[in-house]
Order: sequence, then C-alpha cells, then structure tokens
Amino acid sequence: MCMCVCINMTSKNISITKEVYNKLKEIKAEKESFSELFLRLLKVQKYNIEKSFGVWNLSEKEMVDIWGNINNRTGRRWKKSDIGEIK
Repeated sequence: MCMCVCINMTSKNISITKEVYNKLKEIKAEKESFSELFLRLLKVQKYNIEKSFGVWNLSEKEMVDIWGNINNRTGRRWKKSDIGEIK
C-alpha cells in the first residue's frame, strides 16, 4: 500500500524597492524567512491603539489643545467601533 500526501504551499511575488528589501533584510532574524518576518510584523499591527493611550506625558494645555473640544468638532463623530480587534 502506498500513500502520497501532497501539500501545496502557494506563493505570491511582490515588487519592493531595493531600499525596502535592505531594511527588511536588516530586521529579519538569521534563520527567519521573509514570510515569517511579515507575519511577525503583522502581528504587531493587531494591537489596539487604545493600549497606547497615556504613554505620552502631556501638559494640561497640550491635553486641552488635543482633546478639549473633540466632541464639539465638525465632521465625523467619535464613537467606539464595533469591528473589534484584528485576530
């Protein structure tokens, strides 16, 4: 009895500049593939920006300038998204 298991890994070619390639190559771990590097970098993107709130030490004036009248500004209303985090 003979059993053959074929797993096809698809791949896509993308064009990037030499500058981008060199920067990616610099941050890629020694035995890490570029696909693994991209997955690692994308994992960083899943974190919600709200987790970064409060890391800046703003003065009271800066806080008022940035956030003071945010609910009264014209344009799109600020509301919590129902999309949720990237998983």
